[in-house]
Amino acid sequence: MEEKKYTQAKVDSFAKTIKISELVIVKEDVYPAERMGLPQASIAGGKTISFLDHDGSMFYIVGGTMVSFSVELDSSIAVKMGYINNSDSKTQTYSGTGSLHDTRFKIANTGYYRFYITNESSNTVKVTGGAISF
Repeated sequence: MEEKKYTQAKVDSFAKTIKISELVIVKEDVYPAERMGLPQASIAGGKTISFLDHDGSMFYIVGGTMVSFSVELDSSIAVKMGYINNSDSKTQTYSGTGSLHDTRFKIANTGYYRFYITNESSNTVKVTGGAISF
């Protein structure tokens, strides 16, 4: 068996930095399979959390699919919400203040995605509910 040797420059070219404060695995409801309830999680002031599929992977979504993403919080704050593709390109679909937030959008290209919420306030807030459906 041939062993491959890489120079440090070659290894560095494979390196990728992902800036995410916290990843949260989304638990899958029993029915329908496309609807995922959001787990409880804390979001520190100024931080972002991303939601993944129940198995810890990004969601595979076919282009043209409508996605509904809602979040319930334990207090009223300003947030931004949207999705991040597998190239770490972030698309914001919502900005607002309150304790209930909802955004609906169409995924343009087939691929892998995770969904994010950013706490725009200086206070820590808790996710108490919500869902992702498509």
